[in-house]
Formats: sequence, structure tokens, C-alpha cells
Amino acid sequence: MKLYTPPPPDQVLRVCIKKQGHKAQYLTICDCTQRELYNHVKNLIEAQKLSVFQTRRQTNVQIREAIGANNGKAISLTFKGLDPDKVSELIVESLTK
Repeated sequence: MKLYTPPPPDQVLRVCIKKQGHKAQYLTICDCTQRELYNHVKNLIEAQKLSVFQTRRQTNVQIREAIGANNGKAISLTFKGLDPDKVSELIVESLTK
């Protein structure tokens, strides 16, 4: 017999992709740092070659650290030109390759 000790909670990154007038998209990513994910998403967006003269509403990608149910610091990336569902699709496709 031994005393039960629960495993430590997972350290994950919660991603919220939102744009006014569109449904927000949520992803949970693990096994990377916040800065690595930020740079990865930034490179994906830059690869789309968006025009700097877009007049559409801004899309915001918020990357927040989380351990269990406790949220930590967040960093954001804001740009114009893609909808949240398209950004979510780009991230998922790049991570499943």
C-alpha cells in the first residue's frame, strides 16, 4: 500500500484567436515555450504575404501560459487580413505535419 500523490498538472499554452464579427477559435498546445509558439504563428502569418494596406478588422492571436487551471502571462499578435478559422486551420496543419 502507498499514499496516492496526484501527478503535477500539465503545462500548456492556450491560444485564443478572435476577430470582431467572427466566432473565436481556441487551441491548446503543449511541448513548446510561449516564445516558440509566438514565433511559429508569426512565421505562418508572414508566409501568407498579407498586404499592409488591408482595411479589414484586426485579428488577434493571444497565447497564454497555463498550468492546470491557473493562467499565467499572455502575449498577443495582431494583424489584418485573415479570419480566425483560417488562422486556426494554418496552425493545426503546421503542427500535424
